[in-house]
Parts: sequence; C-alpha cells; structure tokens
Amino acid sequence: MAIDPRNYDLDELRAASVGQPSLGGRDDWPEAWVDAAADDDEETTDDDGDTDRPAAAVAFETAITRDLAALDGADVERPYLPALPASLSAEALIFEWLEFLVLQGGHESAADALEFYERVGWLGSDTTGMLDRYLAGIGDPQADAANGLGADDHRVSLHYIARLASCSQR
Repeated sequence: MAIDPRNYDLDELRAASVGQPSLGGRDDWPEAWVDAAADDDEETTDDDGDTDRPAAAVAFETAITRDLAALDGADVERPYLPALPASLSAEALIFEWLEFLVLQGGHESAADALEFYERVGWLGSDTTGMLDRYLAGIGDPQADAANGLGADDHRVSLHYIARLASCSQR
C-alpha cells in the first residue's frame, strides 16, 4: 500500500522514510507497530547480533534521515522546493533524480509523479514546470514504462527534494 503524503505531517513522513514511527519510545507505540518492529528486529539480525542488511541500504537510510533533518526547522513551509536552485551541482542532482524516475516508471509515471508532488506541496508550480521541461529532454530505452512508481520511489523523491532544498538554502 502506498503512502499518501497528504495524509501525514512532515514528522510522520520522516519517520516513514526510516521505517520508525514518530511517536516517543516503544511504550507509546500502537500494538501493531510494536509487533512489526519486533518482526523487523528478528529479520535484520542474526545469532551473532550482526545485521543482515547490506551496508548500502543502511547508508541510504542514513542519508535520507540526514537530508530530511535539513528540512527540519521553523522556516520550513510548503512547498518544500518552491524554486530550483541555480548551481551546477543542483542541476546534476535534478538530472539524476529525473533519470531515476524515468528508469523506475517511464516518462508518463515520472510526469504524473511531478504533478502529484506539486499537489501535495512538495514542489512549487514553477519548479514543476521547470522539471517537466527537463523531463522532456530525458530519454532512456531501458525505462520500465510497464511499472508505476511505488511508495519507496516516492520516498527516494522526497530525499532528492530535501537535497535540492538544502542546496537552495546555501
């Protein structure tokens, strides 16, 4: 089941991005969350206490947490990215993100995702227009147009948006 960002506040989305609820300690969690967390603990550790998760997955989740924390502040307002930052590193990041969306779901799904991100307040209308123009220039024969974008893909997009927003704050 996909997460609809319109139904959550920023703290809940951050918590979803790292797989942990945003409530206090486990004593405050609903019973279903405690059971799910216990299942996760069993799946990710072996008898020696080592984690079974690949280092890349842990590093990616750490990066998401760090970048979403950069959005944490009193001046954070929707849209999170009202305008695209004007730097070469930001432009490279934009193309990396759009290429990811196209490879995961094809052009149509990527364009639909950008419109969705505007509706939920992640992107400003000017930003969406610019990204649509960039998207028109990306073509990849390996794009998987048969797949739609899932919750994990949207989580990755929020990560890119946070990184771009942090570029604009510099």
